[in-house]
Amino acid sequence: MNFQVIIVDDDPVAVFLHQFAVRQAGLSNDPIGFVRGQEALDYLDAGDDANRPCLLLVDINMPLMSGWEFLEAISIRPYAESIFVIIVSSSVDSCDHKKGEQFSRVVGYLEKPIDANVLNDFRLSDILV
Repeated sequence: MNFQVIIVDDDPVAVFLHQFAVRQAGLSNDPIGFVRGQEALDYLDAGDDANRPCLLLVDINMPLMSGWEFLEAISIRPYAESIFVIIVSSSVDSCDHKKGEQFSRVVGYLEKPIDANVLNDFRLSDILV
């Protein structure tokens, strides 16, 4: 699979652990991590390959720019159709799950912590064709 993996989480330890899980699952050798949504958005906006699929693992409870605000910003970008989002959160609130379904680019919702087995079980190959 030829896609980029980006992790957006305000907790640097969670970013590190998710990068490790992504590598262990064989999704990417070089997942990129950001602790601020705006930094990830700036990175995506500056990208030179708008057609390359990108998998985002996004936390929803972040300061400054929440995961919801980040998803809203992504949805109006010209590259939105190349983005696939998995919400990764410690929230078990069913309202968060339902809210995630309102975003067309969200393909799943995983509860922290995630590991390689969780990512392998998610069947990303069916989503990222």
